[in-house]
Amino acid sequence: MNAARVVREWVNGEGFLYLGCAYRLLLTQEQVEPLKLKDGRFCLQRKIVEAGGEEAAKQVFEKFYAEKALERIKKRVAYFAPKVGVAPLSVEVKELGYRWATCTFDGRLSFHWKCMMASPKVIDYIVVHELCHLHHRDHTDAFWNEVDKVMPDYAERKSWLRENGSALDI
Repeated sequence: MNAARVVREWVNGEGFLYLGCAYRLLLTQEQVEPLKLKDGRFCLQRKIVEAGGEEAAKQVFEKFYAEKALERIKKRVAYFAPKVGVAPLSVEVKELGYRWATCTFDGRLSFHWKCMMASPKVIDYIVVHELCHLHHRDHTDAFWNEVDKVMPDYAERKSWLRENGSALDI
């Protein structure tokens, strides 16, 4: 059992991470979108929790994170790919279980929607890590040297993710 596992109550005031910052939940009656980040709060339609419970609320958050992740990660991949000297075939966001990201042999990158709970610095590390796998498929010294060229402080970011990653959940 993971000691840092997150247990949610889905009530007003519950905290959720987004881009490394904590935002409180506000259950709303009058709102068109199922979920939005507004005035420093995650505003969630109350009827989602009342009708569908925890599972429905989780799905709405996952969809929100996945949409935001695709937008942000595509931009960061476009920014870092030339620095790494690679051109990935595609970028997608999905549920990846216990992995933050994956890279296929033909250059398709996939990122976990949970990445959006980490800080922008950590998200950038995950992006650079996967891009460097287009050069080296393993975690040899050559791979880490490639990461270091683009992100000299990668060890600090990697360490943060290892120590805090299990708490990034809904």
